[in-house]
Amino acid sequence: MKTVNLGKESPSVDELSAMARKKSVLLVSDDGTTFLLEEADDFDHEVAVLGNSDRFISFLRRRSEEKRVISVEAFAEELTHKVLDKAARPTRSRSKSRRVPSGRKSHSRPRG
Repeated sequence: MKTVNLGKESPSVDELSAMARKKSVLLVSDDGTTFLLEEADDFDHEVAVLGNSDRFISFLRRRSEEKRVISVEAFAEELTHKVLDKAARPTRSRSKSRRVPSGRKSHSRPRG
């Protein structure tokens, strides 16, 4: 990371962007405030877009209000019980078979 003290030097925007292409640039202002200048990647763009999305922020708010948190192990056990319960239920009676016509034409030859 390159540090540029703006109280001692005043690089142009072009010079700063050239520096940022190579590595991150820490800008330090006269009052000590620091700014980080670096190339944005796809993740940075997604964060910027999602951060401005009311729908996404609403989704995050709802998720943060959820009270129930379970471990992966507890979830797996719960899922296993649901699957086993479903498998143990009786299936439809075979006497009430529901045959669905296949829609194919019969090509039987006349006997003669």
